[in-house]
Amino acid sequence: MHQPLHDHSPEKTKVVVTVGGMHCTNCALSLEKHLLRVGAHAPSVDFASGRASFTLHDSHRLPEIVKSISSLGYRVDAPHAGHSHGHDHSGLQKKTTVAAILTIPLLVAMFAPGSFLHDPTIQFYLATPVFLIGLHHFGLSALRSIRAGVTNMDVLIAIGIIAGYIASVVSLFQGLSHETIFFEATASIVTFVLLGNVLEERAVRKTTSAIENLSALQPEQATRLIPTANGSYLSEVVPVASLAIGDLLQVNTGDRVPTDGIIEHGSLSCDESMLTGESLPVEHCEGEHVIGGSIAVTGSATVKVRAIGADSTLASIVRLVQEAQQRKPSIQRLGDAVSAVFVPGVIAISAIILGLGLFVFNLSASQAIVRALAIAVVACPCAMGLATPTAIMVALGRAATSGFLIRGGDTLERLAKIRHSAFDKTGTLTLGSFTLGALSTHNGCTESEARSALCALQRSSSHPIAKAIVREYKEFQGTLALTSISETRGVGIEGLSSDGDRYTCGGKRVASQFGITTADDLILVKNGHLIASVSVHDEIRPEAAAVIQKLHAMGISVSMISGDLSHKCAETALALGISTVHSEKLPEEKLTVIRELQAVESIAYVGDGINDAPTLAEASVGISMSSASDVARHSAQVVLTGNTLAALPAAVSLARLTVQTIRQNLFWAFFYNLTTIPLAALGHIAPLAGALLMTASDVVIVANSLQIKLKKLRGA
Repeated sequence: MHQPLHDHSPEKTKVVVTVGGMHCTNCALSLEKHLLRVGAHAPSVDFASGRASFTLHDSHRLPEIVKSISSLGYRVDAPHAGHSHGHDHSGLQKKTTVAAILTIPLLVAMFAPGSFLHDPTIQFYLATPVFLIGLHHFGLSALRSIRAGVTNMDVLIAIGIIAGYIASVVSLFQGLSHETIFFEATASIVTFVLLGNVLEERAVRKTTSAIENLSALQPEQATRLIPTANGSYLSEVVPVASLAIGDLLQVNTGDRVPTDGIIEHGSLSCDESMLTGESLPVEHCEGEHVIGGSIAVTGSATVKVRAIGADSTLASIVRLVQEAQQRKPSIQRLGDAVSAVFVPGVIAISAIILGLGLFVFNLSASQAIVRALAIAVVACPCAMGLATPTAIMVALGRAATSGFLIRGGDTLERLAKIRHSAFDKTGTLTLGSFTLGALSTHNGCTESEARSALCALQRSSSHPIAKAIVREYKEFQGTLALTSISETRGVGIEGLSSDGDRYTCGGKRVASQFGITTADDLILVKNGHLIASVSVHDEIRPEAAAVIQKLHAMGISVSMISGDLSHKCAETALALGISTVHSEKLPEEKLTVIRELQAVESIAYVGDGINDAPTLAEASVGISMSSASDVARHSAQVVLTGNTLAALPAAVSLARLTVQTIRQNLFWAFFYNLTTIPLAALGHIAPLAGALLMTASDVVIVANSLQIKLKKLRGA
């Protein structure tokens, strides 16, 4: 029934459920208000995906809260991959089909003078089942929203069809004027609004198609290898769900990689475009990771399972996008605020127009009722409610298949405002795959001792240079044991040997600390004396220059903030066309620079290391690559999934396009309602036409949002 996701506090439980039965965005607002009233914290309900999330301080209250949601008439299900939308499409389509079959004769009668279908009794028998369908569908939803304290669009529809049907029945049985019989209008309103719901839900489902497509990448079966006593292997086809970490899988040309793994034997050329946006196949050899869901274009390999289920890369991407869809940008508050008071306002306007028509302007009862009904039917709070979430859904879905992940609509809004981007150097603008120059030894130290000490110190660090040292001096691992290893980010690392010798390794700051002068980048000090030094070389990312150039063309200025040496930062900046450089900065100094820049304009910071985490969190938008440290990825709001900077300009372009689309949607929603409600009040829009216009307004909003999928992104 539910999927609890625990956050860092043991007293809190994050709950995510799928809710069926929501018919419009105001349903989501009313459910949020209900969840607040029953004790849920920070509720967020997304109509487009049908997902509701909230936090509980007492997890034992979950069944009670789920029951309260069900008591409103909604259906609560557990979320599962590939079915992100919580609406009952088949039931809605059946209702619409039955209503349409009975309404068509009533519409035909409008164009067939003298037809027997003009008989009010026949119209009564045709319209009554349609009215009952509408009363069940819209009436129950209206009651739920009233109970929750936020009236939705279905309240307007229910009032309209009830008023029209009662007036018609009274006129029929009391033999009143034919002008006050609205059976065809009542049935038509129900049918066209139901049809609009069907079209709207189909369109909204398209906004979540990227999530469903990603979920569909997970194959259902895998070929598992079973070792035998003689050293050979037997193969068996098993469900992917039954795999365990450490299992060996056989992946051949054309296969979809079942789950994340490491190649034990062989090699694969994989199509990872759906996951990373990388159009060219990626070559993987022994010891390298492959991503579950990618396609083996060529090659054959034995793959050892390293992650399964919710821990896999694919599941993480799907979960991240689903969670992001529920984070609302501030621009949505306007639509939500108006939607919350819209329906009561429309009801009041309808009542006023009815009263003015009858008692001030001397309209006939039929004319006054028709105008009041038309106002109730033509008004469309859904247009305002759909304006933001549909655009956000499409944008986040496109991002997930274009090489970057965006953590929420609020991030899209901030990213669109970015006018300056600051980059870390090592591992971000450069590959971070360092090579070591010649090792120089001093004061009687042997190369063997120096390499052993460097390995013993740096294997405890996640810094890219540390990884390069361990990789190049791997044969010396374990030859020297050090304890009390302590690393100061941006400075150096030190440890003690069993003999009491203190080894310290670092760059310029360590050299300055010990009064050492050297042209090399890294020094090793033993008991305060220099014993070795080595130069370090790093290669600039091949795509970095083009990315910087595209950002400049988009009106975004660029700077570098790095802890590296001034001359190395200057060389890299010159090669990439970066004019502003902040070099030799400690993590806390990076933070200060970002704060100073943000006092002037919105800043994006792109980094990858643990020492970048505070800066990533402080920036308006933190951006990291998928190869970054776990802390950096978790601190960032945008993750470039292809381990390349190439998608960064496209991410900014998508954010700008999305905000522009939201503004267009909101303009249309306000313009539509400000135009049609007065026209209906003046008698220029009939209830039937109002139903058609209301449906059309929703479709326009969703269609405009869907164009985000199609437009070319600048810099892509």
